[in-house]
Amino acid sequence: MLTGLYENQIPDDPENSLWNDLCLHNSRKVHDTREGNQVFIEYTEEKEIKVELYQNNQLLDSMLLPGKPKDNYFVIRKGSHFFTLILITSKVSKKTILGNDANADLLLAQGRSSNTMFLESEVGDEGETITATYMRLGDTRPN
Repeated sequence: MLTGLYENQIPDDPENSLWNDLCLHNSRKVHDTREGNQVFIEYTEEKEIKVELYQNNQLLDSMLLPGKPKDNYFVIRKGSHFFTLILITSKVSKKTILGNDANADLLLAQGRSSNTMFLESEVGDEGETITATYMRLGDTRPN
């Protein structure tokens, strides 16, 4: 499940990258979208994946993302939180779902939302959904 080497960019979409999509859950690891042309994902154990960013077979960065398998997908929720301060309640939700299509390419569906309430009145509500397909380049990490 999921383990494989994938392209980092989608052709004709220089603004996005697989690595930075996954950085929704670890914002300190964001790279310029021109950095890294390959991402290796390894399903390491039942509750995490290891993600490595490569440029021409040279390792640039790596991160571990906790989550859990669900059916044929892997779900990451790291970075979501809920808190209440006397009269204000805030909820931030971040969710990424990873899976493979029939060609073994990586499917990514991602959502982010935030909601703030003062007493019982909603004062802010934002949301965003992203979907992308990243081409599979192979089964092993670059040498």
